[in-house]
Formats: sequence, C-alpha cells, structure tokens
Amino acid sequence: MAWLIVVAAVAFAVLTLLGFLWFAYDSNKRVRRFANSTDLVPGKPGRAPVEWKKSPEPEALLHRRIRYAMGLVYENPSLRNDDELRAARERLDDAVFVLDDELIAAAAAPDRDDDDFRRIGWAVRWLELLPGELYYAPKAEALVKIDAAIANLRDPAEPPPVEPENPDDPDEEA
Repeated sequence: MAWLIVVAAVAFAVLTLLGFLWFAYDSNKRVRRFANSTDLVPGKPGRAPVEWKKSPEPEALLHRRIRYAMGLVYENPSLRNDDELRAARERLDDAVFVLDDELIAAAAAPDRDDDDFRRIGWAVRWLELLPGELYYAPKAEALVKIDAAIANLRDPAEPPPVEPENPDDPDEEA
C-alpha cells in the first residue's frame, strides 16, 4: 500500500513539473514571437522600420517601450471581456499609432528636434504607467484612465517622477 502512495506522489510531481515546463516554454514562445514581430500592438503591425526591433538608437528604444507598454495593456483580461472597455482600448490603439507615426516622422526629419523626442518620451512614460493603473480598476475608473492616457499621448505633460519626492528627507535640498 505504501508503494502506491509513493507512485502517486511521484506521478503527481512529474505531472506538475511537466506543467510548469510547458507554461515556461509557452510563455517564452509568446514573448519571443511578439519581440520578433513588427506589431505595434498585439495583432496590428506597426509602420516603424524593421531595424528598430533591435537598434540601440533612442527612437527605436521609444518605439519598443510603446510596444511593450501596449503588450501589458493587452494582457489585462478585463479589457477583453467588456464592449465599452474594448472600444476604449481600440481608441487607445489609434492614439498609439498616431504617437508612433510622430516618432517615425521625428526620427526621419533632417533637422531633429530634441523637444519632439522629449514630448514623445513623456507620452511614452504616461503610457507605461497605464497598465498598472488599469489592472484592478473598476470599469468606470478604467474608462477614465484610458481617456486620460489618450489625452496625454496627444498632449503630454511632464510625467511624475518615478519615485515621489520625500519632503521629510534631510539630504534633499530645498
């Protein structure tokens, strides 16, 4: 009887290990497929040069930051299951394509303007903050946050610092 318990425990352990290995393999395959694609948002190819997939140039890095932020937005299951949220995500997709087109135009301009890249960088930073704000947001709040993100993509204000300033910090100068 004891050998039956041991066999069952070993079988369970092997099946669990196989499940974890399959999950890791499948996740890695999906991430690599998206990383090697030209999709700006999952399922929608972008118009950026193919070289930007791996280029270290600032415009290519901004483009990839847009792609990965939108990849995180698409991973949110609540945005797939509701018609209004799906429509809001579609509006966000349109705004992201406009932003990426502005980035492509700024990179191709003969007289590159750092202000354009700074403004686009701020918009990208706002976009990167969006997935975390949406994940547990109720529907009404998610709709407002998506619309605010779209407005920030069109006319971005300087984003908040990554780490909030601590007014009680004695090392910080006033």
